[in-house]
Amino acid sequence: MAGHRDRWRLLVSVAVVLLVAGAAVQLGRGGVATASGRVGRSHAHRPTPAGPQSSSPVTVPATSPTISTTTSTTTSTTTSTAGLVHWHGPVEGLFLHPLVLRPRLAFTDDRLGHGFQDYFVTAREFRAILDQLWRNGWTLVDAQRAATGHVWVPVGRKPLVLSEDDVNYYRYFEGRGLARRLVLDSRGDVRAEVRDRNGTHLSTSDLVPLVEAEVARHPDFSAQGAKGVLAETGYEGLFGEHRLDRPAARARVSALAARLRATGWTLASHTYGHIDLTHTSLAGIRADTLRWQQLAAPLLGRVDVLIYPFGARPTPAGVRLLGVAGFRVQLDIDVRARRVAEHGVVVMSRWHVDGLAFDGHPRELRPFFDVAQVRDPRRP
Repeated sequence: MAGHRDRWRLLVSVAVVLLVAGAAVQLGRGGVATASGRVGRSHAHRPTPAGPQSSSPVTVPATSPTISTTTSTTTSTTTSTAGLVHWHGPVEGLFLHPLVLRPRLAFTDDRLGHGFQDYFVTAREFRAILDQLWRNGWTLVDAQRAATGHVWVPVGRKPLVLSEDDVNYYRYFEGRGLARRLVLDSRGDVRAEVRDRNGTHLSTSDLVPLVEAEVARHPDFSAQGAKGVLAETGYEGLFGEHRLDRPAARARVSALAARLRATGWTLASHTYGHIDLTHTSLAGIRADTLRWQQLAAPLLGRVDVLIYPFGARPTPAGVRLLGVAGFRVQLDIDVRARRVAEHGVVVMSRWHVDGLAFDGHPRELRPFFDVAQVRDPRRP
């Protein structure tokens, strides 16, 4: 199990470098940006954030130079257990990245296109995955409740924690057939903003609105109002808002975060710079954590869930440091449902759902969905 996780982490580390390099070439840049904001050449042995640094850097509000330990803002799920039964077994987890809306633009025969093929799924695939998850008896549950072991589901159904990493809509997505940011429509519903040759418009073909629609069709697909976990880095802003020095952008992020929490979504840190927590020093983790909290806390509220970039587990001291910083629930990557309470922190595992899993682990994914049935015919 650990070998599979380590191989996936290595592949992601290399692929992220290739994604960044491809994006840099596409944008006419000679190098890639690191989380520190300096532009340099990519190196396969040093994972870098998945996207080129904005030419207009994110402004971080001044705060006290200490890591916050304030408790999190609560996600709005219900506490009622009427019609539900207590679950006593392991809780599975699945995670994805933002969805590909136009495969022809994403799945090109270059380094960036190969990265999209390996680590992303299409909106068409995700619709089919959601339908099969429901048909196969899975129900979405709250990550914090799963961490405590107090999980309730409808009779005959199984709990699932769904999460989405890198909900930042990086600049390298531009022109590659993905959404550009999350926004609220005129009714206050979450939509994906898409810019294409027909102009800018709102779409329901992204993970959040698709999950909302599936729950509306099948209420037993969600227990106690839970939807999923959305993980944010910070080096290119939040939710696709890349200019957080602008009051209007900050207001949009705050309103979006409030709406997501009110509708059952949990917000999480993915570290500020998408750093490898296994190989980053404690001082580096501390500095990155402070930077993320300075950026995100005023806009998202306090957050107590952290998702390890690359699935790279910190040392025990790193786990404790992140726990003291307020991240009491931490998620990694593994091929088995796992919940370990240690150092005042609960660490839970998740399966990756992407092109690599489609090709390499269709049998293991079968309890969730049939890869052959969900696979988009437009996928190479």
